[in-house]
Amino acid sequence: MKLLMITRKVDRNEHLAGFIYNWVKKLGEQVEELRVISWQEGDSSGLPENIKVEHLKTDQSKLLKVFAFKKLVKKNIKEVDGVFCHQMPIYTILAAPIAKRHKKKVVSWYMHKQVDYKMKKMEKLADVVLSASKESFRLDTKKLKITGHGIDTEKFSPGFYGQDTDEFNLMSIGRISPTKDYETMIKAVDILDDKNVILTIIGQPGLENHKAYEENLKTMVTKMNLSEQVHFLGAIKNSQIPDYLRIADAFINLSGTGSIDKAVLEAMASGTLVLTSNEAFKNILPLELMVEQNNPKALAESIRSLFDLKDKAIQLRKQLRQEVVDNHNLDNLVKKIVEQFV
Repeated sequence: MKLLMITRKVDRNEHLAGFIYNWVKKLGEQVEELRVISWQEGDSSGLPENIKVEHLKTDQSKLLKVFAFKKLVKKNIKEVDGVFCHQMPIYTILAAPIAKRHKKKVVSWYMHKQVDYKMKKMEKLADVVLSASKESFRLDTKKLKITGHGIDTEKFSPGFYGQDTDEFNLMSIGRISPTKDYETMIKAVDILDDKNVILTIIGQPGLENHKAYEENLKTMVTKMNLSEQVHFLGAIKNSQIPDYLRIADAFINLSGTGSIDKAVLEAMASGTLVLTSNEAFKNILPLELMVEQNNPKALAESIRSLFDLKDKAIQLRKQLRQEVVDNHNLDNLVKKIVEQFV
């Protein structure tokens, strides 16, 4: 089988899109040939010979990029058995009419609670829609198939359970934006009033107007005299994230996306305890790992409850990892993707 995959960016080092590199690599293992159109430029070196990635120029105008994109789709469509569009509805909207003319199946992956015009248009044009959970695709359609997420459980794996240190390391990874509610995390650290509690925030603003939000957070930390306890590391390579997760005692995610957050699953796969307010995890996580939104005091109490878990913590860490291995494993997901074209 030969497939064409369309995605935002194939870049082995990019802090946000780095996971896509592994998706491409794993999908390539399941097919004879995989052709990839990357909407943005990136470092796709090191992929197997049966995978060919073509990058659109990042600095092109939107009109020129659309023209170049359609040209690449037309160039490849006759040589493949189907098209897999990853996440952005616009890829399906632009590619599906070309694919349909050549009688090629279009399978679209989408994860977001938002239902808008583009998402509805994507659903109409795709033959099949894949998503990690029902919460991640909130449009009633017979085309929807729930697959679980795609976490590389070999890459995200546990280290040594139980760090020999007095510090209790909290970690949060993702875009720096108001929807992540970092204020509540910082306030919770202040409420705990324990110098051994360290919060590490990894990521950078995804939008220009979120830079001011990040600066406000840093100012907040300074005013609360928490500079020794709350650290902003900025963006790091995707390949480095597993090492950070392995040394974390707990991962905190207060995202308001309402869909299964990849970052939480990566932490779980790494054997790290998690605390989240994300409603998409209410049927996945034990109740004690769910926290209220916008409630620093409740978060502080939940963190405190993790301090003395001891042997129970080890069992809980194993339980969290097994959930990802069983239901959100990248190896299983790529097989499900390929099955849609059989």
